[in-house]
Amino acid sequence: MAVIRDLGVAFDPKYNSRKRLIEFSLRGFSRATNLYVVGDLCCWFPGADPMRREGDLWKVTMPLYEGSYGYVFAVDGYEWLVDPDNPETARSPYGTGCSVLRVGGDLLNVKCTRADGKIEMRGLYHDQTPIFLDVNRESIYFKFRTMRDDVSKAIVVIEGDGREEVEMERLWSDKHFDYYEACTPLSGPMSYFFRVVDNDSVAYFSASGYSNDEDSVVNFNLDQSSRLFEIPDWVRSAVLYQIFPDRFFNGDTSNDPPRVAEWGGKPTRSNFFGGDLKGIIDKLDYLTGLGVDTIYLTPIFCSHSNHKYDTYDYYRVDPSFGDNETLAKLVKEAHSRGIRVVLDGVFHHTSDEFWAFKDVVKNQSESRYSDWYFPRKFPVRNRGNLLLNALLRLPLPSQLRAWLKVRFPPRYETFAGVPGMPKLNLLNPEAAEYFLKTAEHWIREADIDGWRLDVAFGIPHLFWKDFRSRMKAAKPNAYLLGEIGDVESDISPWVGDGAFDAVMNYPLRRTILDFFVCESIDVEDFDYRLAEMRAKLPRKALFAMYNLLGSHDTPRILTLCESDIIKARLAVLFQMTFPGAPAIYYGDEVGLQGGSDPDCRRTMVWDPSSWNLELFSHYRKLIEIRRKHPALVHGDFSVVIKNKEKTVYGYRRTYGDERITIVINNSSKRAETRLEVCPECRFADLLTGEEYESQNGSTAIEVEPKSGLILLQKPATEAVGESKGE
Repeated sequence: MAVIRDLGVAFDPKYNSRKRLIEFSLRGFSRATNLYVVGDLCCWFPGADPMRREGDLWKVTMPLYEGSYGYVFAVDGYEWLVDPDNPETARSPYGTGCSVLRVGGDLLNVKCTRADGKIEMRGLYHDQTPIFLDVNRESIYFKFRTMRDDVSKAIVVIEGDGREEVEMERLWSDKHFDYYEACTPLSGPMSYFFRVVDNDSVAYFSASGYSNDEDSVVNFNLDQSSRLFEIPDWVRSAVLYQIFPDRFFNGDTSNDPPRVAEWGGKPTRSNFFGGDLKGIIDKLDYLTGLGVDTIYLTPIFCSHSNHKYDTYDYYRVDPSFGDNETLAKLVKEAHSRGIRVVLDGVFHHTSDEFWAFKDVVKNQSESRYSDWYFPRKFPVRNRGNLLLNALLRLPLPSQLRAWLKVRFPPRYETFAGVPGMPKLNLLNPEAAEYFLKTAEHWIREADIDGWRLDVAFGIPHLFWKDFRSRMKAAKPNAYLLGEIGDVESDISPWVGDGAFDAVMNYPLRRTILDFFVCESIDVEDFDYRLAEMRAKLPRKALFAMYNLLGSHDTPRILTLCESDIIKARLAVLFQMTFPGAPAIYYGDEVGLQGGSDPDCRRTMVWDPSSWNLELFSHYRKLIEIRRKHPALVHGDFSVVIKNKEKTVYGYRRTYGDERITIVINNSSKRAETRLEVCPECRFADLLTGEEYESQNGSTAIEVEPKSGLILLQKPATEAVGESKGE
């Protein structure tokens, strides 16, 4: 039996936030090791919100904003259970059934009509979490929520030396709510509240909640709580480059693994090619020439696999990559060229050869480390598990691999059912402390610049809160990047002062592929998804997101484009001009091909005669443009053209007095459009140098099929070449 109870409003004075406290409980499942609630409320992967056992009752409580959420119970991390006591169901993002939770009661049934003079005050909301409020050195950014189609105007009223009223722009709408946004300069001590208007009706929202009387307003103050979430300054301008070390360059043949494959051969799940850290050092000048300033390395610590995601010694660089001194040298050499180094931290699971798990295998339930993991039965290994481990090392079809995992389930929780990757219990204080010290060690000993955290969405939030605190104490400017690989889930719970600076932006990747590559969504859908991302994410996190087109887990971009270089160029143009940190998967810049894992892990091509030089030049040009123009790094984002019929999308990045407008034609026909501008402005395309002049406040623009323009706006009296950075 499952029961879900709304325990009422949970008020957090730190952020002036009011969420509903929702308790999930499920009775039975006495043989289960763990139960989880997974779904839209956090992510569809088990681990972040484990239920606690009280006899035969399992419970977990979550603070949630009002809204609708799909969810299921996950038994021992692999068996999904639709809530047996909830009749409302839907389809999960994975095509299976799920239950639907409605947080907010009858509020979610309210249907509003703009301009009818009625305001549903219960739908008004703002708090001072990083999602709704962002304060930087120069500006304040506000977000505000109302019921969908409820008000004709939302205004933020700011009181400081004087009184200022800023009308807010509607940013995004879901099926229940509208979200508004506004910005104002920061100038000394300030406080604020919100006023909404619909015909003659007026309502207010402030630190005291909603009301229809301005005399009852209690202003929000801009205090230190507004600045708790900060990201490293350098990340905004970063261009990241992901390297799979075994496949990048072999700089030291003396440390090659046995039976190393010939460079350029077909990658399998088990072969090695000899790439190493010395090889990366040897190619740092190549990366500098490309314009890269941050390297992200997939795991480099001791492991028997080529991917190293099953680590057995976290304090030693794998001998096939070099040693600890080689890592220190790599970081030092990279830093001397202005390149930072981010390592991959695998703390969701270990190798089954890790010393603590080996002790569990040896001593079973008597092992002092058994609570570092999630054993279901003892002995933790039987013949079925050994057979499964052996079979999974073979190049088997994915459907057969999935069947084998169900047929021979491990006797302990794992990553994705793989016996060689037992899952860690990081709610165990001793286990958590071990891995916190591990992460601190490499920041202090090798001077690395941050961590990319593997399977971060399968680890409890409590661990990440401690992780952030410890890493920022060790190196305040360290970049903390979470892998939230669940494309369909809301990624906002994972960024903020209790989690990461940013996450791998798989939702943006999916949006880019759907629009530019698959052409399965139109301009309106494309814009809707981008607006949703901007509405849900803290603004600081938006500018630190790891914006990728490919990775070691995905097919390569040119392969997805079916070798259509024009599609790839357009996807890269958008990636390099959208807010966030663009990330290149090694070899994509020279046209390296590759399908699903392991084919996407081919060796890097170092013969320039085999490169796609058109694509390589395109990457270098876009990186150079991005580096020269602060608007493409720091600039606010606004949509200026949204032409569904012509498949033209235009957006502007504004920073200080620099304005850059990107116009993209995603159709197969030449498109003519007009850009509304100031009467005495003109533009130059930073890609081609072509110039455009305004006439009567607008500029006529022609965009070739499947191409884009990056238009720098300057007064007509100033030559474009005189702009800063040119």
